[in-house]
Amino acid sequence: MPANTYRFQEQWNIPGYGPRQVYEVLYNASILPEWWTGVYLEAVPLAAYERPVVGAKVRARARGFLPYTLSFVLEALTLEQDEYLEVKASGDFDGIWSARLVRDGDGTRVEIEWRVTVHKPLIRILSPLLKPLFAWNHSWTTPRGERGLIRYLDRKHRRALPAHSGVLALA
Repeated sequence: MPANTYRFQEQWNIPGYGPRQVYEVLYNASILPEWWTGVYLEAVPLAAYERPVVGAKVRARARGFLPYTLSFVLEALTLEQDEYLEVKASGDFDGIWSARLVRDGDGTRVEIEWRVTVHKPLIRILSPLLKPLFAWNHSWTTPRGERGLIRYLDRKHRRALPAHSGVLALA
């Protein structure tokens, strides 16, 4: 495997939310900056759509802990409702991101695989020496995504609750 090729396997545990609720967030790349804050800086749909569909593309820019950003386009390849997503990335890196959603008790386990070849010159050139550092940089982003997804779902769930009038009835 070339030094600038990376493979990450991760698992997120999203308690209290079923696969449908998790899928509704993950399949919409245009909202990545809303929940994966501090990592996804931008996600702009390249064509208008009401709901994401296979072939939909989003231009994204993201960062990790290290002081560089990556620019890329995400294209939805597979969208199997509530079960599986696959996205192609191209730009500063090319690769495939996939996620399988599995009900786990009252929540969802998200099994993620990310296979990428990085073309950004800084990373491509330094990967033979600094691959563990670049891999760590990716790993720094992962718990932020998991926690951000849970927070986003919690906020969305609270908004869905009926508003309390704030008026107390006295007997």
